[in-house]
Amino acid sequence: MLERTVRWKPVDVLTLAFASALFFVGLLRYGALDDRTVLLRMAAVALVPLGIAALRARRPDATGVLAVLFDYYVIGCILVIFDGLGPLIRAVNPVDRDAALIAFDRALFGVDPTVALEKIATPLLSDVLTTFYALYYFHPIVLGTLVLLDDRARPGQTRDFSRYAFVMVFVFYVSYACYFLVPAIGPRYTVAHAGPLPRGAISQAIDHTLDVLEKNKRDCFPSGHTMVLTAILLEAYRRSKTTFWVFLPFAVGLILATVYCRYHYVADVLAGFAMAFVTVPVGNALYSRFGRPQPGSEAPGRGP
Repeated sequence: MLERTVRWKPVDVLTLAFASALFFVGLLRYGALDDRTVLLRMAAVALVPLGIAALRARRPDATGVLAVLFDYYVIGCILVIFDGLGPLIRAVNPVDRDAALIAFDRALFGVDPTVALEKIATPLLSDVLTTFYALYYFHPIVLGTLVLLDDRARPGQTRDFSRYAFVMVFVFYVSYACYFLVPAIGPRYTVAHAGPLPRGAISQAIDHTLDVLEKNKRDCFPSGHTMVLTAILLEAYRRSKTTFWVFLPFAVGLILATVYCRYHYVADVLAGFAMAFVTVPVGNALYSRFGRPQPGSEAPGRGP
């Protein structure tokens, strides 16, 4: 009876659980919240997977726009959650930890890496690396689409998209949770530089767009960009070596951009790189343990 009413996928449960946890964290720190509307947003996000699961049960053979919604709705949840993290982080842990991250970088290099990179900064290099940085938002979607197409080319066999979606969303949520432990705003705001980076038209436009869209500024440690792109490389290699090599230059360019563009300390990048090698296998293990669909639970010929 429940299967006819609500048809859960592992990523649904993960998103509902994480958004609900953030909602209750906000309730516990209600008096310290400077934007209490974030509670409504987290509650809304927590309800979305329930609605999707109910709709999926009613339309198990959905195609077209509805099928796309079933497969990709979680992207919107991730964006809304990230957008609401700022007030929650400040309410839980209001002391920024930039000083410790700066000290780590200086102990490792003897200088602030972002200051050292000023010597090679040019408008063209800024345009190229900022573009690599911005492309980060598309990599999980592109690889996910490739995995989904693989599934559809193998009707009747094990579906891989459901596992991929769960693992990648798990990586995102772990990085978000870490922001509460080590809040930091990054070298753009904390390190004394000789002047602003030379920017071309492309990097200026991207900078402005990111500043408007990314309201949470305490998202430095670990570097979520590095963490997610390293996870993408691991998942790309799982699909094929060719896929891995196609994604690799984009990942390298992005990792360089995180420090050159003064978004991150090297400490953030190292932490994000290392944590990807932990969260990806843990995510796969959790999916294998709790999320593997039962035989016959998938609609024939459809990606999960």
